Amino acid sequence: MTENPLTPSADWIEAVADLVRSVRTDRFPVALRQTLDRACRFDSMLVTAYDGYSAPKSLYHDLDELQATLSIELYASGPYLLDPFYLACRNGMEPGTYRLLDIAPKGFLRSEYYRTFYRKVRIHDEMAILLKPGEESWISVSLARTRTRARFEATDRDSVDRLCPLIEAAIEGNWGQAATSRKAGQISAADRLSGFAADILSPREADIVQLILQGHSTRTISTFLGIAEGTVKVHRHHAYAKLGIHSQSELFSLATGYLADFRS
Repeated sequence: MTENPLTPSADWIEAVADLVRSVRTDRFPVALRQTLDRACRFDSMLVTAYDGYSAPKSLYHDLDELQATLSIELYASGPYLLDPFYLACRNGMEPGTYRLLDIAPKGFLRSEYYRTFYRKVRIHDEMAILLKPGEESWISVSLARTRTRARFEATDRDSVDRLCPLIEAAIEGNWGQAATSRKAGQISAADRLSGFAADILSPREADIVQLILQGHSTRTISTFLGIAEGTVKVHRHHAYAKLGIHSQSELFSLATGYLADFRS
């Protein structure tokens, strides 16, 4: 008798049962990781909650101490505002599973954000399940690969995406109330970043600096703003001169320091 290909295996049924049983217990993150690992191989997992414009809240990670310092503590001080997955949430991306290169601007892999964070924490590629438990809240389940593995393929994304209804229900049951609302009158890091060097740069120069920080190339900035690439370069040159810097790495360092000073 031929087995029905639509019938889940006994191992898969047990994995789902284990995930359900683990909701609101200390075992939940491990059960969640094991369930996702059946769909797609990865090296590390981070679960992060975003609420409005408040700083992100780490719900789970399996990183070592150094990686956690960079990926969680430093990230939450302001650089998360440049994260393509965070920006996707803020810009109304539909809930679902996305690879980094599905949503990042062209040239992102050459950006200072990518060089600073991804390389320091030894991440080669990332894929995230983006969930929206509330009107102004999101939960991101980030799956990362190191250079020992190839980049995520579309088939990896599709395999994980098929699990989204299950993952969403389990996460809402376990972490649904994890994010807390921003206190009235609190100035967000997003507000702060939008004001970076605003008193020094012209409005157009400030727009271009913000896009550079997000990982956009000269070409994509040109398309986004509807101006010539040469004009973008002129504005960038003037902005760098006013800020007393000469490179994208110096710009990123300046912006990161600005956000860190604000947080402290």
